[in-house]
Amino acid sequence: MKIAVLGSLLVATLAFAQDPAGSQEAALQTLLKEVHALRVAMERSNQIAPKVQIALAKMQLQEQRVRNAEGQLRDARERIATVQSRSAKFADQIKYAETAETQAVDPTARKQLDAEILAMKSELGQLNSEEQLLRAKEAEASSLVSTEQAKWNEINDLLTSIERSLAPIQP
Repeated sequence: MKIAVLGSLLVATLAFAQDPAGSQEAALQTLLKEVHALRVAMERSNQIAPKVQIALAKMQLQEQRVRNAEGQLRDARERIATVQSRSAKFADQIKYAETAETQAVDPTARKQLDAEILAMKSELGQLNSEEQLLRAKEAEASSLVSTEQAKWNEINDLLTSIERSLAPIQP
């Protein structure tokens, strides 16, 4: 665009130098319009450049926030999977111990199995509580991801609007 404006200025200057007095005024008016258009384009560029830089910096920061939130969500889900796996193992051990307890003939062995079952059930209860806490963290992290992605979308929309505003000015 600047090259076109400069080219027009050169043509107008040449026309001004070669034309008689009547057309010199028209050439001068054309030259003034081109200078004005160039000034407007430069002012516009000077106004938009900092906005673009700020928006890009915000977008980079927001992308990092989204990645961090996604990492928290992924971590919570992995921890839930680990707790669920441990809970399943304890549940299986409890079933096995309960079966062994019903088949045990020795009262001492029965008492020992009963104590082990109670301990495993207690551990299973703690794992269930831990899973509930992790599910709350997962929900919080999921919400945070959504919020951060929405902010990223807002910044992306800002950049899109700046891009649209850079459309060539029609003289």
